[in-house]
Amino acid sequence: MAPHAEEGFGSANGNGIAHSAPDKNLFMVNSPNVQYTDSEINSKYTYRTTSVSKGSDGKYVATPKETLYNFKTDRNVGKVGMMLVGWGGNNGTTVTAGIIANRRGLVWDTREGPRAANYYGSVIMASTIKLGTDAKTGAEVNIPFHDLLPMVHPNDLAIGGWDISGMNMSDAMDRAAVLEPTLKSMIKKEMTNMKPLPSIYYPDFIAANQEERADNVLPGTKACKAHVEQIRKDIR
Repeated sequence: MAPHAEEGFGSANGNGIAHSAPDKNLFMVNSPNVQYTDSEINSKYTYRTTSVSKGSDGKYVATPKETLYNFKTDRNVGKVGMMLVGWGGNNGTTVTAGIIANRRGLVWDTREGPRAANYYGSVIMASTIKLGTDAKTGAEVNIPFHDLLPMVHPNDLAIGGWDISGMNMSDAMDRAAVLEPTLKSMIKKEMTNMKPLPSIYYPDFIAANQEERADNVLPGTKACKAHVEQIRKDIR
């Protein structure tokens, strides 16, 4: 395990709805190389490698080398924004809908039966990592990957982005036609209130069949300083 790992964050409430409330004391690292403060985890890690050289006699000389790294991890997870380029496209609408569904713990009907929101397929949210072995039984102890270090929970992301189409996210979700109708109806109101910021539009880099959608663009079709400043302003 990483020497700078800390007690885990992230859990689920009694209804099985994931949230980001810290699960303090899931684990702590007991090592002279790791120190905890109220705001930080400070750790030392020695990276060991071997440098190999070949002499004139054809023999190899292996020289061990060590590099000491000092890691500092913030324990307090601040608010994190996620801005998507092409927010109103298939991927942007699906990601947004998925986060909303997970945030609200939604369950919807499909032809195969009810489906509940989950983060299956996410390396961080759905996988585990070996912490070590149990001191008494010798059995492996595995924990959720997202509990390894303090990190933002997807449900807490503030979502926004740009798109050359000014269509709100609900209409864009309908246009994408990738989500179940029952799920769409459950998140329609929230998605309707989301609208992409005007986007840079350089036709040379965008498929020609997107031109008719380009009704939400910044003035100008060539790269310029004004575009860079506007994007910076949007991010701020």
